[in-house]
Amino acid sequence: MRKLFTTITAAALCLSLTACNNPVEPLTSGLDAPVTPVGNYNTDDNAPYTDEGTPAELLNEFTTDDGICNVKVYDCYFEVTLDETSCTPYEAGVAYGKAVNIINPYIAEMTEPYIFENIRMAFPDIGENYNPVLERMNSLFDSIDPHYQDEIRGLCDEICGDVHGICQDGQISVEELTLMNMVPSALRPTACSGLALWGSKTETGDMLVVRNLEWLLGSDNSMGRIHCILHIKNGERTVTNVGFLCLFFSITGFNDSGVMMATLDADSEYSYDYEGRTCYEYAIRHALETYDNAQDCGQYMVDNAATFTFNHNIFCTDANGAYCAEDAVLQIVEAGTGAPCLRDANTPLMNDVVWDSPDSLCCVNSFVTEGNYEMMSGYYVNAVRFARYNELVLSQDSFSVAELKNAMTTEQVDTMLYGSPIVQNVHRDNLTQMFIIDYHTGNVQIVFTGTEGVVDHPVFTYVGNINDWC
Repeated sequence: MRKLFTTITAAALCLSLTACNNPVEPLTSGLDAPVTPVGNYNTDDNAPYTDEGTPAELLNEFTTDDGICNVKVYDCYFEVTLDETSCTPYEAGVAYGKAVNIINPYIAEMTEPYIFENIRMAFPDIGENYNPVLERMNSLFDSIDPHYQDEIRGLCDEICGDVHGICQDGQISVEELTLMNMVPSALRPTACSGLALWGSKTETGDMLVVRNLEWLLGSDNSMGRIHCILHIKNGERTVTNVGFLCLFFSITGFNDSGVMMATLDADSEYSYDYEGRTCYEYAIRHALETYDNAQDCGQYMVDNAATFTFNHNIFCTDANGAYCAEDAVLQIVEAGTGAPCLRDANTPLMNDVVWDSPDSLCCVNSFVTEGNYEMMSGYYVNAVRFARYNELVLSQDSFSVAELKNAMTTEQVDTMLYGSPIVQNVHRDNLTQMFIIDYHTGNVQIVFTGTEGVVDHPVFTYVGNINDWC
């Protein structure tokens, strides 16, 4: 379904985005409500995929008067470029806010309910006293780089004005938008998975990467309307973040050396702690701004793992290597049940975890390095998906881009084979963005899940070349 409304006036372009070139249409004729297509890629029918992605339709382009912020509006995502080479971080945030107010003045309506859904997940007994949320937010905000703080302040001042406090009132406040910019560390972790293939496992011999972002889209899938690619140009500190409108952190990020870093939750039984900790999503951005290869980026995360809030994996790739930073937090280290480490294809795996293919690396929502803290035994969501990825890579000698697309979108799971009471696919029903990064060409393609949710045979949208982005 492609559903888009545009209202153009002299002052504003207002846009609502859903899925890009989606071949599935809602059935509305003669019904009281639409019948929503439901898909989880649990199908064995191949789509007519090719190595190339589908270009998105450019609907409009806008640049702020100061020249700092350029926005391209496509039919399924926004592309924002912030030029910080001749302005302060605060001024960049203000310019971003001005652009958002013009291209999407309904941002408060879309994001405030989402923020409160995340608050109630993290604080199920919160009631109406949001002081614990504010304490957590302030502590973590103070911990991040002042450069990032100033960007967020500028954005909040422009979008929120004098609206303050945490209150679900249809307005987005400075505190709520600040909290939105720290969701992964302050409120909730991400799920996700990743797979890297190279050498004998790819048709070209070059690195070929899949990254699945599984993220809370909101009760009405509102985040599916504001997918965003954000380029932050700042000389040698240039990065590209792929996420959502109004967010400065990296959940999937790239730098001008072709390094990709992506977050994956790796849950633990230990209690959450934010005091004296910082936000790993901004540590990712710092690593991308500082290092020119995946190994150093991953090692930076490992070296700082004790300072993070949530246990997680960081999937790191470049043209020459693939790594998983298993960032065990301080509670795990102090308990002696695990330790941070940088895993590659040669790292010994824990007992009963099997990976049969060379020239490949898989990440799910658990550490798998021998001796590390594990969430595999009895956790079907991890054990089955890791096994499914293993089978997928074994299923053929090598993969082209088109073959990898088909492999990732056609899947039948025999639940009895794994003893799982429910179907576990390699990606879950909350799949939000699926990336294909082809290091042979530099091309990046993304499936953007829209407001209708995950559908079968999704469109892989060509969004650019990593060699041209930064």
